[in-house]
Amino acid sequence: MRGAMLRRLVIGAAVLLALFVGALALVPLLVPAETVRARIAAEIEARTGWRVAFDGPVSLGVFPEIALTAERLRIESAANAHDALAADVERAAFGLSLAPLLSGSVRLTEIALERPVVRIVRGVGAAPERDETPAGDVSGLAAIAIDRLSVTDGLLVLRGAAGESRLDDLSLVLAMPDPARESTLEATGRLDGRAFALDARVDSPAALLAGADAAIALGIEAPGLLPARLAGEARAAFASPRLVLRDLSLESGESRLAGAADVVLGGTTPAIDLRLAGALLDLDALLPAGDGGAGPQTIDLSALGVVVGDVELALERLRVAGHEIAPARLQVQLEDDAASLVVDEAGFAAGILSGEARIGRDGAQARISGSLAARDLDASVLAATLAAPPASADAPALSGVVAADLRFALAGETPQALRASLNAAGRLALAQGEARVPALATVAPGGDATRLSQMTLAVDLVDLTRPVGLSGDAVWRGERIGLDGSLDLRALVEGRAAPLDLALSSPRFEAGYRGTLEPRGATAGEASLRTGSLRDLLAWLGRPPATPGGLGAFAIAGRVDVAPGAVSVSDARLSLDGASGTGTARIAVGGARPRLEARLALDRLDLNPYFGLTASPGGAGDGGGWSEAPVDLSALRALDATLDLSLGALVFRGIETGRVSLAARLENGALAADLQEIALYGGGGNGRVEVDANPAAPRLTARFGFADLDARPFLTDAAGFERLEGRGSVRLDVSGRLVTQRTLMESLSGSAGFAFRDGAIRGVDVTALARLLATGIVDGWRLSEGARTELFAFEAGFAVAEGAARTDDLRLVGPLVDTSGTGTIDLPAQRLAFTVEPRVAFEQRRGEGVRLVGFGAPVRIEGPWARPRIYPDITGVLQDPAGAYERLRQLGTGVFGLDLPGVALPGVDAPSAGEALERAVGAEAARGLERLLGVPQAPAQPPPPPVPDIGTSPPPEPAPFPRDPAAEAARGLMDLLLNNR
Repeated sequence: MRGAMLRRLVIGAAVLLALFVGALALVPLLVPAETVRARIAAEIEARTGWRVAFDGPVSLGVFPEIALTAERLRIESAANAHDALAADVERAAFGLSLAPLLSGSVRLTEIALERPVVRIVRGVGAAPERDETPAGDVSGLAAIAIDRLSVTDGLLVLRGAAGESRLDDLSLVLAMPDPARESTLEATGRLDGRAFALDARVDSPAALLAGADAAIALGIEAPGLLPARLAGEARAAFASPRLVLRDLSLESGESRLAGAADVVLGGTTPAIDLRLAGALLDLDALLPAGDGGAGPQTIDLSALGVVVGDVELALERLRVAGHEIAPARLQVQLEDDAASLVVDEAGFAAGILSGEARIGRDGAQARISGSLAARDLDASVLAATLAAPPASADAPALSGVVAADLRFALAGETPQALRASLNAAGRLALAQGEARVPALATVAPGGDATRLSQMTLAVDLVDLTRPVGLSGDAVWRGERIGLDGSLDLRALVEGRAAPLDLALSSPRFEAGYRGTLEPRGATAGEASLRTGSLRDLLAWLGRPPATPGGLGAFAIAGRVDVAPGAVSVSDARLSLDGASGTGTARIAVGGARPRLEARLALDRLDLNPYFGLTASPGGAGDGGGWSEAPVDLSALRALDATLDLSLGALVFRGIETGRVSLAARLENGALAADLQEIALYGGGGNGRVEVDANPAAPRLTARFGFADLDARPFLTDAAGFERLEGRGSVRLDVSGRLVTQRTLMESLSGSAGFAFRDGAIRGVDVTALARLLATGIVDGWRLSEGARTELFAFEAGFAVAEGAARTDDLRLVGPLVDTSGTGTIDLPAQRLAFTVEPRVAFEQRRGEGVRLVGFGAPVRIEGPWARPRIYPDITGVLQDPAGAYERLRQLGTGVFGLDLPGVALPGVDAPSAGEALERAVGAEAARGLERLLGVPQAPAQPPPPPVPDIGTSPPPEPAPFPRDPAAEAARGLMDLLLNNR
């Protein structure tokens, strides 16, 4: 029973299926494809105005669905359409509903277009009349209801006045099975080479067109255009031609906006009235980023004229170009080919901005003009906001209040041309300013050296085709410094070197610069500095000079080039303390130490003021002792240097040289200075100084050699000694530890020497002295300016060890004098200890010639070198008084003509030492020796009568010999030696 029932059901189903299949098979016969094609073309043209032409074969199929398939389909807009449309479709399939088809009508269920190429040219025809279809008439929408519209691998080309846009690889699916229910749209493709995706939703297209509220949503993703997805939702109502959006919300990245819009779709251009408010609008996430292309790109103004109307924005924060403006109240007016922006209030850099701008077309160019006002901007916030890249730790830090009142205009086809055309007028001003400039620490040390306070600055712009004016002042290190100048701001905007003219003035100095300023900060031009006292200026800069004097009026001018890591000065002209010269220099930074390379030429350099000396001659020692203060060599460790110095003249104490040439090299704290040339008193020489500034073991080495010096002017200027004539040489080769002056003197070792030849001692005539002795007038040896004693040589060599200079070969030799000696110079104590053996020539008897006879005792020269004591070696006289007297007697031979009485000859009994001394030198000279030895003195005897000066009176006539002429002669000799006359 059940089996029979099941069989009947299966047979029935098979019969029904056969009837259905048969009916479908009869459809192409009952409804010809040509008829369907014509009905479809008519329906499309009736609903859209587009003309459809089927250039290829068409076929009507029933499996897997009823559909009309056409090859090579063409669609064109009406001849009078405002926007011309032309489409070529490679293949199209139209899904059909069966029941209307059997009744002779057509209802499309699906349209599928494969590889369509659609071209739309905007604005070629007259503007369409406003659509007067009343709200609520949805019959047309119901008539074109379609389940699905799809596009595969399409191309859309949109061409307008602003250019052409292409939408490639288009894939689209529109689903609207029932206008009263939700409809959706999804599309993907590449817009001008950038990928995009779009999705849209309307919950009831029929309600929307009926004027009722309908929820709509739209989402766009375009990574090449929008960094984040843009999504929007609203409640929409449409009453042709007006679309009203309420409860509008927009979201993209961090941006959140809400508001309302009123859009009028009729006419040539849609009109919009948009009001939006929100916590943040991030234009950096909405505006397309630059592609980094190297070539100039035309500014795209195609968006102008797409829509007209007004847009009002009230934002808590507006982010643009990486900067935030908070709050921001903006109004935008969109016109046919222009847009105007009014900024009612914009919070920026802790202050307020306001202004307006207008952008439009001028042929192919974009033209922008407007004004900008700013008040109460915080300079520190402004500087940090505008710093790109972020400021480094060495960058200046600025604070203060900034105000501006500017007008501006730009025009150009590319962003580069737009920037290059910038013109502006108005004023920028800074008040209550302070700045930290780390670079100033290289000029002056100290905690406040980098700080500028009480700053004011005004930038006045009349026209950017001319330099802008700069004026202001600031307080630095307690002094107010004024600034005045001009700058070509346009050149900086265009990325070119800008002419810059600056002048700084203060009570201490005046400085100027005229040259160029590169966009990255490099400079090149003429700079100058002038001050009435370089010493005061350096002290104010926290670098008080160590020299006790000099450094007065100073001026320098030359070309300065400042580049990253280096400063160069060329063609410099300078003057200091009356000296003038030229030079070049370059200092480079960035290594372990700055490096200086310089070349300097001066006409004359007087060192005396810098060492606290006078031009009067004299030795180095003045009895004040050597300094115990550490010698500061830190400057030698602060930089590396190469220096070439040439001088027309060098003055030190009373010494003045001729031309001097010096080459110095400083490397890692080690200084080597070569004195390549020095012209000195008719001669010349060279030398080398080395200083090792190693803090653990600082050391000085000096080697000098001078030859063919003119002795008299040299010694007169060097030591105030005018009595020696001749030509000679001086050499020095010493080294020592350079910790303090005293340490240097105590450790000095090496050698030194001098040798003078073919000269004379002025003021002394040994022959005249012998004639004077013959007259018995021997109370003193008076110097006569006209007298002279010829010399063959005056020389000595010194071995220096641990601060003591020892000589064993001091010689003074002439035809009438021969003196030799030994001794030591104690450099740390500034003392001398010499013993000399003088011998003088005397005529013995008439016709018997000349012989050299000693004084009978060595002469001691010892004590402070500034005022040494010179006296006979008493020890020698006391040990051999008979020998001393015999020599005195021999001295009288040929002069006195008589034997000297009172002296025992060799082998004869001699008086006691005291008696011999008394008789030999006389009572007065003996008392002088006693005073020297500290013996208590007897009452002084009346002085002898005055003696005529041989330099002013002629020699007296010979007189009878005194009772003891030898004693008188000895007394005069001792008086000369003891009193240093």
